[in-house]
Formats: sequence, structure tokens, C-alpha cells
Amino acid sequence: MRSRTFLRELLCEKPESLISQLFNVIDDYEIYCSLIGQEIELGESISSPIRDSDDNPSFTLFAPTRITTHREEEIWYKDLADGRFGNVLSFVRHFALNNYGELLQTKYDTIRFIDEQLELGILNGTPTKRERISRTFSKIEKKITYKSRPFTKRDREYWGQFNLTEDDLNKFNVKSVKYLVESNGIVRKEFKTKELVFVYQIWDKVKLYQPEASRSFKFRNTCPGDDYRYYQGFEQLAKKDVDTLIITKSFKDLMVFWKMYNVELGINVDVIAPHAESIKLSKEFVDGVKGQYKNIICVSDYDLAGVKFATQCKRYGFKYKFVCTNRVKINGKFKVLDKDISDFMANHGLQETKKLLSTWDLNTT
Repeated sequence: MRSRTFLRELLCEKPESLISQLFNVIDDYEIYCSLIGQEIELGESISSPIRDSDDNPSFTLFAPTRITTHREEEIWYKDLADGRFGNVLSFVRHFALNNYGELLQTKYDTIRFIDEQLELGILNGTPTKRERISRTFSKIEKKITYKSRPFTKRDREYWGQFNLTEDDLNKFNVKSVKYLVESNGIVRKEFKTKELVFVYQIWDKVKLYQPEASRSFKFRNTCPGDDYRYYQGFEQLAKKDVDTLIITKSFKDLMVFWKMYNVELGINVDVIAPHAESIKLSKEFVDGVKGQYKNIICVSDYDLAGVKFATQCKRYGFKYKFVCTNRVKINGKFKVLDKDISDFMANHGLQETKKLLSTWDLNTT
């Protein structure tokens, strides 16, 4: 408790100190993209992440050119449907309340939320080291260019804990990354063989995944979040003879579900995953899958964001399930055990996962 009290006192004495530390570690744009789950061009309209109902994309980011006191990297948001707008801290307060039910009343609370969600290490004195990115905010370049490499021993061990082989990864266009390359062909970053860095190639777009990085660096995604054709797994959907669709929340869970049902249990299913649980499913997508599948089951995490996603799915007439609802209290906060199918597989193994999924009646309405 002393640490929390001390930090509150520090913020009162030096109102800008923690804010300066925050923006020395991460910029506004990365906060928006990391929390929302996709990279957004300035001026691009997406479904609002701070409201539950937004069938017509109305949320946008912009550079506040009319505000003379703004920071060089400052980016603001505007929700055109309800008129809300403001800086990134204002956005975070609305985002936390809408997606996590958490009321952030002070500047400290807002910085704490960002620090915890993005695993920045500011408040525990171990801020993440990051390479500052020079951005031209007239338009964010949504492109990731990479050079792949054969899967390393560490790569195979990492995916092996989820019962996924190289053949499974190849089916879903997952590649191990050796270099990130600038548009002019210059190598921007080279990864050592011990580093876990992957890309999910989705049509002509890319989602970069670094499982051992903090959350703010874990994903980089150039896929348009509101375009269901770029949902993870859309490219691999079967053309016919599949009655069941599972909608889950990550590429890793998608591959585990597909492998468990289609290979281990011999039940044909399709699996798809939007890029974040906060993404609103479009009417076109909902109508399309209702016309194609007899059974549609949503599987999300057992937390507020996951429950809200399940509620959205229920509203569309989809069924929903949670992998596990067991919770333990750690340091005053509840933590869900085996929050997704990947965790369950890694913690309990193939046979227990088969037993769990064998109990799920996919035909039950």
C-alpha cells in the first residue's frame, strides 16, 4: 500500500512527472492501437470502442492542429455519433469504463490502467525499453514488411505446448520472422534465434505476434478491424459441408480449436476470430454466417470484456461458452485460471483438453 500512497503523493506534488514518464515510454498512437487491437489511419472511421452499439463506424483519430498547447506526438479521438472527443487520457477513461467496468477518476488511476494493461512497468520502476518511432501523422503507414526463416527449436517448443505442429502453422500461414524490413529494403530489426517472433499472414495484410513482449509490443496489426474478410481464419474457412462455426478471440485459440475438433475429435468445424473482443460484429458478417452455419458458438475469456463480447453474440442469437470460470484472488485482484483454450491445453495437456471439449454439445441451442 505504501507504494500506491507514495505514487499518489508524487503525482500531487509533480502533476506532470508520471505523465512525462508515460509518454517517454509510449506515445498516444500506440496506446490507442494497443487497447483497441488494430492500427488505425488518422481520419479512418471504425466501430466505436467506447460504446456498445455502433453498427455504423463513427470513431476516428486525428491530430489536434487547432490546439496550440498540444504535444508533438499528441493524437485525439472523436466519436462522431455522440460528439465525445478529447486526448488519449480521456479516451482511456471511456475505454476502461465501457470495456472493463472500471471507473478511472484521477489522472493517476488512468496512468495505472495504461501501465497495467500494456505492461509498461512504469509504476513498479522497471519501464519498458522501447525504440522511439518517428511518425508522420498526416497518414499512418499500415505496412509490415518481413523476411521469414525456418521454424527454430524454440518456435516448435512454443507452439508444441498447444499441440500445434509446423503443418498446422503452415495451414494458417504462420511464419517465423528473421528480419523486419523498411520499405527501401534496409533491415530495421534482426531477431535472434532464441526470440519468439511470428507473423500471421492474412491475405495481403500482416499481424505481428511477439508472445514474450509486453502487451504494448506483443501485437502489430495492419488488418482493417471492421472488415470481416480480414478476420483471423477467414481465409481458411471450408467451402462446404461444415455446419458449425466457432467465433473466438485470438489466432492461437483459433488454431487450437480447429486442431482439436477437426483432427483430434473428428468433428468438422470452422473457426474465426476478430482481432479484439471489443470489435463490433458487422450486420453483413452476422447475416452471412447465420445463412451458412446451423450452429454458431462464441468462446471468449471469462472477464468483463469477454462477457460483453458473449452478450453481443447472444444478442445476435449465437450460443456462447467460456473455457473456464474458476477464479482465484491474487494480491487483491481476481485472476481467471485457464482463461482460454490455449491456456487450458498448455496447463492440462491433450487428453484433458479432449475430455473438456467432448462435453461441449455444439448442437445445443
